[in-house]
Amino acid sequence: MKNVPDHKKPAVWLCAAAIVIVIAVGISLTAERQTEKVPTTNPSNTPAAASAGISEAACTTDADSVKISFLSQILSFKATDAVALTAPQAVAYIDETIKGSAASKEKPDLEGNNINQYKIELSKKSGGYSCGLYYDTRYNKAYLVKDGGLFDIGTDFARYIDSLFENTKITFDIDKTDAALFQKYGWTLDYEISEQKDKLNDIGTLSAFNPNAYYFAYNNELSKDIGLDMSPYAKNTDLDVKIYRIRESMPQEFKPAQDCRGIVVKTGDKIIGAFISAGRHSALDACSLKGNGFGSVTGETLDDWLESKVQADRTEKRLAKLEPEQVIAKYFKALDKKDAKSAESCLSKAELLKNLTANMLNDELFNERIGLPLTGTDFGSKSDFDNLKSAKLTKIEPFREPDNSTATFAVFANVQYKEDVIISSGEQSWNCKMIYESPQTGWKIVEFGRG
Repeated sequence: MKNVPDHKKPAVWLCAAAIVIVIAVGISLTAERQTEKVPTTNPSNTPAAASAGISEAACTTDADSVKISFLSQILSFKATDAVALTAPQAVAYIDETIKGSAASKEKPDLEGNNINQYKIELSKKSGGYSCGLYYDTRYNKAYLVKDGGLFDIGTDFARYIDSLFENTKITFDIDKTDAALFQKYGWTLDYEISEQKDKLNDIGTLSAFNPNAYYFAYNNELSKDIGLDMSPYAKNTDLDVKIYRIRESMPQEFKPAQDCRGIVVKTGDKIIGAFISAGRHSALDACSLKGNGFGSVTGETLDDWLESKVQADRTEKRLAKLEPEQVIAKYFKALDKKDAKSAESCLSKAELLKNLTANMLNDELFNERIGLPLTGTDFGSKSDFDNLKSAKLTKIEPFREPDNSTATFAVFANVQYKEDVIISSGEQSWNCKMIYESPQTGWKIVEFGRG
């Protein structure tokens, strides 16, 4: 079995990797590579009725297990290249979906670098069969090669298969109450990705950026859309948080984000919060169980909501009096002193909130550590300053004519790193985009970019 490659990407943007496959439609799948060790995903538990959208009693397949191999070259966020399933609902869903596929009238190119290829092998007491799955991630199409022919298959199925390679510690034993709540609004819980314990910070009034408080405050607004409210349970309540994989896609307004997770927050047996989250890469790709986005639920823009929710602390009040160039200077001074809190206070809270799930694995709710721009440190590091030696600001020049709410400056600095992995050491220039956040918090840095 292959180990997971270093899937952590730069904190500001994610570099896409090309997947190169050379394969023809009619190629025989019997000669494809075999995997020496196959991890079994939840081999012994008994799935709940809502698992994979098929009740255990309704399983009509005579298949008893399925093995799936990922045949493309780049694993990316995948934890393994092969999985095995014996849970009846999962096996039935895969078998019945394959059997229900229709012959394709298309003649697609299956050799592109945007094609993910899988081999699916179903075992039965009386034998079994295998087929190939081709998932075109660029054009959002999926095909099966079986019995010497090409068949159309839904991308919901392809995304389901793909999800099994990242979410390898899953359980199909879904809580029936959770499944019923999501089913009420038209969502199907495929399986539980993970479960964790947490405490809820104060989400009534926000101040300095705190991942827990800002994440739950934002998503509590989505929970309110179905009559739930987590705010009374802040500060002293142990929470049980479950993350589920959802069959259906994110609503159209969130494209290109498709994969989505169902988040359930409980205290004891009581559900106090529930919402839909795409997770990686933007925390803002989230909606209520009714499918409504943040703006539709609150009637406010994110900036207006933050302005009404955030209460400036002493540091923020001082920063609010500064000109944008002075905020940039404060940021570089904080980097050079390895002062994470002071550096964070110079950054846009909306952007920090958005990046809470950047490059995150699906079994996590959000990143506990904020990735500070220009530190040359990725999310896999324990500290923002693991790789940064020094950051000296040398010059700031206006890049575009500023207005009352936005400004962009050309920033020149000498930044030195222990290792030149993400950014090279030395003199460099960046375009610093800024926004006037509010009268209480003043000018903030949105991002450093090129061009």
